[in-house]
Formats: sequence, C-alpha cells, structure tokens
Amino acid sequence: MSKKILRGAILESALLSLIQNATDNGIYGYSILKTVKKKFGVRLGPSTLYPELRHLEKQGLIDSRWEISFRKARRQYRITPKGKNQLQKYFTEIKTVIPAFLA
Repeated sequence: MSKKILRGAILESALLSLIQNATDNGIYGYSILKTVKKKFGVRLGPSTLYPELRHLEKQGLIDSRWEISFRKARRQYRITPKGKNQLQKYFTEIKTVIPAFLA
C-alpha cells in the first residue's frame, strides 16, 4: 500500500484498529510504526504518526498515559469507547466504498 493511499480516514482506521488490537496495557508509538510497516508495507515516520496520534487523542478516539518500563518512559495508547464506535463507522463506510472502486 502506498503512503498516498494510507491517509485520512484510512490512516485513522488503521491506527484505531492497531490500537484496539493491542494488549490491555496499550501500544506505544514505536511499536505502532513497526506494526504498520509489517502489516501494510508502509514505512511511516514519526512526523506522520505522532501528529496523527495527537489528533486522535484530541478527538477523544484514543487516550494515552506515560508508563515506565525497563527504565524507559513510553506513552501507551489505548482506544476509547468513542474510538471503537468511530472505527465501526469507518469499516461500514469502507465496505460500501471499496466495491464501487472495484466495479
């Protein structure tokens, strides 16, 4: 998948999905970067990821908190109930739009 395609609602839904599928402790930014590369074949940079995470947090779709493990402070991201609802809406819309492109 190219970086051009992975923007806007697609990027938001991909991030929300990855965060939702994380452990109960959440997922931190570097892990998200690695997972996006592995799952979608797209190498996002921190300058793309972190502003998007802040945007999702401002919308109330995710929340975060600092946790210290192995003497490192990391911001762990978790999806909120509002984020789960938005993700479901994105999936519904994407399922509607994709067949139109393939026709």
